[in-house]
Amino acid sequence: MTAATYQYVDLPDASVVTTRALLTARENIADTVAARAMMCIHGGAGFGKTLAVNTCLRGLEPHEDVRKITFRARPTARAVRYELFTALDLAGEPPRHPSEFDRLLKTALAERPRCEVPLRCQRSGVTTEPASG
Repeated sequence: MTAATYQYVDLPDASVVTTRALLTARENIADTVAARAMMCIHGGAGFGKTLAVNTCLRGLEPHEDVRKITFRARPTARAVRYELFTALDLAGEPPRHPSEFDRLLKTALAERPRCEVPLRCQRSGVTTEPASG
């Protein structure tokens, strides 16, 4: 991730304050990445979910291959597949059939684990939403 993805990066002398919630998020994210598992961090608007995830993932780089994905409101399963295909930089054309597409994505993720960060998934039907604040 680049510095441009962080909130308040242009404010003079701004820094992230380590709160109990941020420490909990850092511990949970580190455990999840180590286990090559999935997690969901959620909370209300403005609670610092995105800041917490970005801050915690920055500590994992460059050892982890971190990819950020932003979904439109209420994405379809097809849209989620295409976003993952693009984020994973998979070669060729995306498969036309869902079962083939799913198999391709599972294989790609199994070959080289990555940290996929879906942002802004609220009310989407997708069961992941980043960071707790």
